[in-house]
Amino acid sequence: MRKRLFVWLSVLLCITGLVMAQPTVGVGSKVNIQILATSDLHGWFVPWDFATDTKDTKGSLTYLATLIDKHRAENPNVILVDAGDSVQANHVEYFIDHKENPMIVAMNQLGYDVWTWGNHEYNFDYKRRSHLIEQANATILSGNVHMKSTGERYLPAWTIIEREGVRIGIIGVTTPLIASFEEGKGTLDEVTVVNPLDEVATAIEELQKEHVDAIVGIMHMGLDEENNVKGSSITDIAEAFPDFAVIIGGHAHVNVDSKMVNGVLLTEPYYYARVLGVVDLSFENTDTGWKVVSKSSKNEPCGSVEQPALVKTMEPFKAELRSYVNTPIGKLINADLCGHDEIKGISSVYTKGTGIINLLGHAGMYYTGAQCAILCTDYEDAGFPIGPISIKDISSAYSFSAGEITVYEMTGKQLKQLLEWSAGYFNTMKEGDLTISYNPERRASKYSSDFTGCGITYTVDLTKEQGNRIKDLALIVEYKDDGTPVLKDGKPVTMPITDTMVIKVGTNDYYMKQWRGKGGCLEGASFKVDFSSSDAWGDDGSVRAMTVRYIKEVLGGVVDGSAFAYENWHCETGVDQNSPAYRKAVELINSGKLKLPVSDKGRTNIAPITIKDVEPFL
Repeated sequence: MRKRLFVWLSVLLCITGLVMAQPTVGVGSKVNIQILATSDLHGWFVPWDFATDTKDTKGSLTYLATLIDKHRAENPNVILVDAGDSVQANHVEYFIDHKENPMIVAMNQLGYDVWTWGNHEYNFDYKRRSHLIEQANATILSGNVHMKSTGERYLPAWTIIEREGVRIGIIGVTTPLIASFEEGKGTLDEVTVVNPLDEVATAIEELQKEHVDAIVGIMHMGLDEENNVKGSSITDIAEAFPDFAVIIGGHAHVNVDSKMVNGVLLTEPYYYARVLGVVDLSFENTDTGWKVVSKSSKNEPCGSVEQPALVKTMEPFKAELRSYVNTPIGKLINADLCGHDEIKGISSVYTKGTGIINLLGHAGMYYTGAQCAILCTDYEDAGFPIGPISIKDISSAYSFSAGEITVYEMTGKQLKQLLEWSAGYFNTMKEGDLTISYNPERRASKYSSDFTGCGITYTVDLTKEQGNRIKDLALIVEYKDDGTPVLKDGKPVTMPITDTMVIKVGTNDYYMKQWRGKGGCLEGASFKVDFSSSDAWGDDGSVRAMTVRYIKEVLGGVVDGSAFAYENWHCETGVDQNSPAYRKAVELINSGKLKLPVSDKGRTNIAPITIKDVEPFL
């Protein structure tokens, strides 16, 4: 009996101790929850640019891991989230069919709680996406994508995460433009896309029934509407639903520390793992439950210290990917295909025809039957010297890994309209200007808009306003069997392009949708489609893949640079490039004594160097 009493007393004391050890969560109690966010990581699991096979210390998950460790040490109530576009670009799509994807391995190791999918996760078909889902430990959200067969959500719209008794409802949706981005590619055959405004309304109702204390959005959309589509921005969501405490965006590749819209805090953690978004939510317990009493957000630079544990895990993936991008495909002889910049910071790839763009264009034209190709590059210093050619050389010239060529029949007038829009990338040359400069708005855009033509010749007259710049537009008409132009005195043989002439123009379907959309340079136009390289060959129909195939199959692994290094277009500035003022400007800029104007977002050459700028040095 005495023994039994002792046991009961011991149990009672233990229970009493446990109750007394519990923290008091009464009215007035406070809890601070921190949400750490990334977006648009695009394959940057280590600080390495696999397109050029060089170290790039501007960002990586291994850097962010160090910051994440720091914040977790300071606050146990951390929620780690990503807003999408993680497993595409920087050649990481190489791993799509592998057992393990380095981006997901890294996210698992770092303990991500939520991963909202972006448009690039939908670049892959249903089977490949299922493989991504199987690998991830995080809850994957993309609520506005529904199964066609059942009408049910393909992925959840929301999840609930609890920290110290505070219940956070997290809603995740994807830009509705995936429907147009992926149109005709077969990747969305099993699903349909709902406007986020409709999906979010339903998700909020569902979360309110779950008695959450705050609602947070992790959404793959930028601050501003895209292609004038309502519901394609986090601003649209905030204006419609003040229920959100905060919405973390993505997709636009913009660094947004903090912006308040309709009482909702908006933020976007840039791209390529260059910053870590830090959202602080302070809660106070009231008579009616936990309430947000303060909120703030900022983006912290990634720093330069890698987390050793993640570096070790990523090493084999880095080694395998480096081996792949260095796969030899041929050699370049006789002439390099690089752009040669007279002035540092003003890329010749943007301002005149160069061999590398001609190689890409003629490869695409050869396989698709296009008479000309409209392409772009966002690598301003694309290098292609004489010597061995590997996969990375093609990648460094053309960054859009999924970019295909679709052939449209358009008139000469429409082609000129497209080139006029592209020429709007430049500022108009004014009296006293010495150097070419870029339109600040176009320069700041996420998307490249400096498109150039291959298979045609023309002049861009920058002394004229946009809309009247394209001169002497002509079609190259004589080719050799290997698809390279017949050159006479170093120039291709051409015929003038008239407004009514019908031309088979090859370009990327993704951009064509923008050009034909509301406000686009070809708004409302309809074209007969002759061919699509992605329809014909899938992944092997990309510009990159066709160029590799062209070098191997058609050119026999030997690229004669002299066949591509002709200048088929150039900019006319009206500046005497032999004048003392111009020569002095070149000297001063190249020596660093005179700086090209830079935007507040760090984009260079947004205004010209003028005579007035160099007069003190003459």
